[in-house]
Amino acid sequence: MTILTAVTTDFAQVEQTLIATLTADNQLDQKQLEIIDATCKELRCWKVTAISRLGLVGDDTLYEALANTLTWPLVDKINKCPNATAIIASCDMLALNLDWCVEHHVFPVTNEQGDISLYTDMPWASANIRVVTLSAPDKTIHPVLLTPAMAATVEDEVGSERAVSALFGTNTSDIAALAEEAPVINLVNSIVERAIFADASDIHIEPGAKNMVIRFRVDGKMNEFMQQPSSRFPAIASRIKLLSQLDIAERRLPQDGRFSTRAGNREYDVRVSTAPDVNGESIVMRLLPKKRDELSLDALGFADDHLALIREWGKMSNGIILVTGPTGSGKSTTLYGLLSDIKTGEEKIVTVEDPVEYQLDGITQVQARADIGYTFARALRTFLRQDPDVIMVGEIRDKETADIAVQSSLTGHLVLSTLHTNDASSVFPRLADIGVETYLTAATIQGVQAQRLVRKLCPVCSEEAEAPAFLLEGDDFAAIKDKLSAVTWKKAVGCKACHGKGYRGRIGIYELIPVNASIRSLVAAGAEVSKIRQAARKAGFRSLLQDGLMKAASGVTTVDEVLRVCSAEETE
Repeated sequence: MTILTAVTTDFAQVEQTLIATLTADNQLDQKQLEIIDATCKELRCWKVTAISRLGLVGDDTLYEALANTLTWPLVDKINKCPNATAIIASCDMLALNLDWCVEHHVFPVTNEQGDISLYTDMPWASANIRVVTLSAPDKTIHPVLLTPAMAATVEDEVGSERAVSALFGTNTSDIAALAEEAPVINLVNSIVERAIFADASDIHIEPGAKNMVIRFRVDGKMNEFMQQPSSRFPAIASRIKLLSQLDIAERRLPQDGRFSTRAGNREYDVRVSTAPDVNGESIVMRLLPKKRDELSLDALGFADDHLALIREWGKMSNGIILVTGPTGSGKSTTLYGLLSDIKTGEEKIVTVEDPVEYQLDGITQVQARADIGYTFARALRTFLRQDPDVIMVGEIRDKETADIAVQSSLTGHLVLSTLHTNDASSVFPRLADIGVETYLTAATIQGVQAQRLVRKLCPVCSEEAEAPAFLLEGDDFAAIKDKLSAVTWKKAVGCKACHGKGYRGRIGIYELIPVNASIRSLVAAGAEVSKIRQAARKAGFRSLLQDGLMKAASGVTTVDEVLRVCSAEETE
């Protein structure tokens, strides 16, 4: 058996080092030390407990210093807490009494290698830790320190999980009734809350033959959060449908809905999409904060020349501006940022969306409802009679919507919309495929933007790296080298601040093509996309890859991230 660091160490010695550290950092003074000693004698407790109860040092600061002294990992955020299901399963495997573990805040979790991570907020209780070590004499024990708040959270979640297990053990067949039971409500609330604190953009609930998997998308990457027995899926799905005002009896057809929730001081809109699959239904919930600081062009990662260009587009009195990219690439956020930039209160701005993602003051926003026949095209026809100056269409999906957008731009309106293509140059043949005449496309499109999202390097732990030789020798880097004032290549490392991932947050990389006279002629003639792309490069407009390399060379992201979301083939 291997036990890491101070599990078997005299805690008095650890505490002595901790007090010295806090005193040296001016967290405690001599008078406070005397109060601590008197409290310890009166309550017969450890000094850590006395400091916490007296409030002399905040628990976050105190337990961070304690974790450093013990050299234990620290869990001080909800998204890093151990999973309640894993704790219960580990207690069963180790033949530990779960009630005893909860009472003494000792939470074991067994990993795939068979090692045990032992979570506790009371590292001084060596007798309690010894019980776990005796139950697993051939296992490696990795102690992890919980803050008191996180220990209380884990205790609550274990209680909730036990209540859910007891509820489903009653063999209740009324799914609607189960969805209204407190344990199911708490479970769904907990999943959404954990996702919010993990800074997830989406929650994916995917049923399987035996288990359903719940995964979060964080910074564009999917991470498994928990597994639950598939028998619980109908009740969880029904609870989510009730919140979203969907039909809980409909499982054969896809449905879309939404609800609002709150976590801490933040309010969120949650967009819900259900789709039938072979094991039931796949449910995806997109988390959209109601208040977003980044709904401005300045915060989206545009280079100075791109920022000036897109603002120039926003000042146009007519024409079409298109933003392209795959789902989840930030197209809507860019359009909202542009609308915020355009809005002065002296113009009429209307949007037609499905659904309305962010609510903006001073803008008329309408939800398209295809199920009742209120399509993008029908909504557009209505708004043309309301004398708008700027119209935003959520997405050009068909010829009818495209035709009305074209007619709107020809009659003196600025139209903003999105389209799904790989790069900016591909917009023109895509519109031709939809059925828009090439001469109309050439006459109305003023600018096209393609974008992707890449993860930003963690500013705390990123380190300088060698320049990638294969890129330095290529034409893409040569084309943008003169635009860089300084070159600093960096690599991801991983630390506590970024949860060991090396990245924190995302930023956009962009390709902007203003439709000049030469491009307009090519589009009108129905030229191939390669010729349009060549004309754009000849005019000096850089590709997605080149813009990404500029950000990588500036130390904002890594070359690996840029190559993950776009490739040289897309720009050839």
